[in-house]
Parts: sequence; structure tokens; C-alpha cells
Amino acid sequence: MSQVRKDILNGWKEIGGYVCRDIRTVERWEKQRGLPVRRVPGAGRATVYALISELDEWLANSKPEGKELAADGLDGEISSEPVSRFSSSPQPQWAEGKTVSSPVPEQFPARSATEGKPTLEESGPVPIERRRKPVAAGLPYPAARRRTLIAGVTMAVAASLVCVLAWPLVRSHAKPAVERGPYGLEPGGKSSGAPPYRSQIAGVDDLYLRGMYFYEQRTPDSLTHSLDNFSEAIGKDPNYAPAYVGLANTYNLLREYSVMPDAEAYPKARAAAERAVALDPKLPQAHASLGFIDFFWSWDTVGAEREFRTALALDPSSVLAHHWYGSMLTHEGRYREAIEQLDLAQRLQPTSVAILSTRALALGLSGHRGEAVDMLQDVASGTPAAASPHNVLAILSRVQPRDPARFLEETRRVAELRHRDEMLQVASAAEPAYRSGGENAMWAAILATEERVHPGAGNRTMLMVDAETALGRNDAAFADLAQIAQRREPELIGVVLDPTLLPLHRDPRFGKLIAAMGLPPLRQ
Repeated sequence: MSQVRKDILNGWKEIGGYVCRDIRTVERWEKQRGLPVRRVPGAGRATVYALISELDEWLANSKPEGKELAADGLDGEISSEPVSRFSSSPQPQWAEGKTVSSPVPEQFPARSATEGKPTLEESGPVPIERRRKPVAAGLPYPAARRRTLIAGVTMAVAASLVCVLAWPLVRSHAKPAVERGPYGLEPGGKSSGAPPYRSQIAGVDDLYLRGMYFYEQRTPDSLTHSLDNFSEAIGKDPNYAPAYVGLANTYNLLREYSVMPDAEAYPKARAAAERAVALDPKLPQAHASLGFIDFFWSWDTVGAEREFRTALALDPSSVLAHHWYGSMLTHEGRYREAIEQLDLAQRLQPTSVAILSTRALALGLSGHRGEAVDMLQDVASGTPAAASPHNVLAILSRVQPRDPARFLEETRRVAELRHRDEMLQVASAAEPAYRSGGENAMWAAILATEERVHPGAGNRTMLMVDAETALGRNDAAFADLAQIAQRREPELIGVVLDPTLLPLHRDPRFGKLIAAMGLPPLRQ
């Protein structure tokens, strides 16, 4: 078993998995032995979390007593939780970065990396659970009892050996004798890869952690809370680099999960990420954030690749870097490489809805739609407030064989969860049109609604391009794509993976457009 390091362990299950004990044991350890467990202020008992840095130090100085090992394993057969059907797949939230489609002309204005920049003053193993096994049928009681006891002892010893073997990893992470500087740096400037929880100003660490808690929920309301927490942490400690990373990443997501315009969110995200790098050049999450902005906002594929590789060189276990690098590769149509990165991200953080959604997108677009849809449906049913699975399902419903009814259903769900009024208007117009006239009528209604919401020849949208392509109006679609590219609309970065635009791929104009954007040639 390999111990997986994350910044924060959320809930008793992850905490128990990290220290190789079941939930009841870690709850008891908190009460009786001072296991360092925290709670989100104002939340209920279920919202517990722990800092890996604190657990490591506690583990290094507080080995369990032998009697506790016995109490935790020998009173019955020990069995692990059933393995998830997503054993190598994370749990989702869609490809963080807008995904639509459209080509670009050979010449279009470059967007400066600092355009609109304001000034500024990112599971443990499944825990072991115990259950008594009934006496085996047909055996005399003593024999059955012995067999059950032997099985229980054997499994308990195996579980203990796993923890013994893993103990050096825990000890190596703890390093209690090494005094770290601010932001997780050891003497000599080497980054520990762990986030800094050591601001010298009271309350800053807690604000940062609360911000991360809300950030991971990825809803419009939670991201607003996250923004407030990171901003308040910066207000208390203007030199606290991780809070700037949190701020940058929150802005990166606000434009996708809420109604914040791209032109506002991305420049603010860049300013915060660059400030984080200035404070701590070895902070991997800051480079991952810059890679996201370089790709999805500036269309700088070379710069984005460099930033992601820098982040992974600093911390090969950076979940954020693997995830967002995998999203970039998906948008470039490099699905095999994308899935490799997203597999790593999922193994590091198997409970992430966002990562699973991104991975499902790459999987579905690479020819495995059925498997991807099954994964997404299970996740959506288990996390009804998450929009990402529905967003990816809406995209995959346009892969052949198309499912227009599913497309409309998922589009409406995304609009409701992300508070998108325009998307609701589109769904409301398209649903009756589809019921009465079929798929062509649906796209005609979508086109008419978009043209009403965005009047004028200079306001063409990617959804208009989708509708025109679906209706066979390819020349009109290319004309609109050229205009969208001239305006450098960020949604254009998803042009390669939009299934509705597949009929355009065979046209030489499409290859010229993606080359002008800096995207790699299509792989046939």
C-alpha cells in the first residue's frame, strides 16, 4: 500500500485510511489520545478534516499501543470496503476550462498575458471496517469458531503489516526535526510539496483551509465563500503565497461555475497566481494555475505546457497539475496522454467529482462513451448538486449515435445548477421544438434563441456555430468561427473536442483555424 499525500483529509473515512484504522478507532483516538482533527467553524459534526502535516507529527510521536492494535482487529473478521467500480477513475466535475468549439483565422489579435490585469497590494486508502462472520454452517461450533478466529487473526495481522510497511513513509513525510520556513520550504529553499500552514499571523491558516474546503465544493455559492476566505487571509497576511493560489484558482472556476465573465475572472486569476510565484517560486500549485490561464485564456500552448511541467517537477504528486494538464491535453485532442494524467490525478484524489468528470470526457471522446456515461450517471446520482457530470453528459450525448433528448435534459440541469439564465432560455425553446419537429427543429430553435439573446452581426456565439453545423450550414459556421476567433472568445479553445463540429474537421479551413490558435493538428 502506498500512502497518498493530499493537502487536507476530509471526513473520518479519509483520516482513518491515512492512519490505517477504522472510523471508530480514529474517533476514539481524537477523544482519548489527542488525534489532531479539526472541524469547519459553524458546521455540523460531519464536516471534520485533518491536516496531513499535523497527522504526520502526531504519528511520528504517538505510536498505537499493542493493546489498541488487538482491540482494532481481533474481535471478528476484518474486511475492507467494497472496491469502487471506479477503481482507477476519480469522481467528477467537468473539464475545468470551457469547452465548446470553433476554428480561428490565420491572423487574429494576440491577447497579452497581462491584458486587463488588475493590481494586487489544490484519499487515503479505504478504511478497514469490522464485521462478525456467522458460524459456518455444518461445522461443530468449536471448529467453526477456530476457523473464524484464524481468518480474523490472519486478516488483522495482514492489515497490521500493511501499516507497519507504510510507517516509514509516514515517518519520512513527518520530518519533525526539520524546521520549515514559511510556505512549506525547508532550509535551502527546497519545496516540501505540502501547503504552508505556518503563517505567523493568527487566523490566517484557518481562513486558508476554510477557503479550500469551500473551493472543493465547486458550486456558485461555495466559490463565493472561498473567494471571501482567501481574500480575508491575504488581508491579514499579504505575504501568504498559498492564499494567492487559492484566490487565482477560485477565479479560474468562477467563470465556469457561476456567471463571472471570462474577461474579469482570468486577469484577476493571473494577477493572483503571478503574485504567488513572486512570493514562492517553488510553489507547484501557482505554476499549475498559470498553466491553466496560459492555455484557456491566452491560448499559449507552449507556455502552458512549460508551467504544468514545472509544477510536476516541483511536486510529482500535485493533483491540481495532473488534473489541469490532463484537461489541457483533452482540449488539444491528445486523449491518450490526457487519460494518463487524469488517471494519476484520480489515484491521488479518488473522491474528486471534478477529476472524474474530466477523465470521463477524455474517455468518452476517445471512443469509450458507454463506459464514460456509466461512470458519470453513478456520480451524478451520488452528488446531485454537482454540475460537472451533467455538463460532460450533455457533451457526450452529441457523440454518435446522438441522443438529443439527453442533450436537452442535461443542458437544463447544468443551467439550473450553475444559475445560467441564457442556457435555461435555450433549453425552454428547444424542448418543445424537439418534441414536435425532431432534431433539426431543436437546432433551429436553439439558433433563433441565441440570435435573439445576442443580436447583431458581431455577436456570434459557439452555440450558433453548433446549430449551423448541425443544420448543414457549414459556410455560415466557418464565417462565425472566424469572427469568434477575431474576438478571441475563450470558449473557442474547446473547438477540437466539440462533437457537433466533427463534419467541419474534413474541411481544410478547420486545420488552418486550429493551427492559428496554436493547437496541434488533428489526429485522424
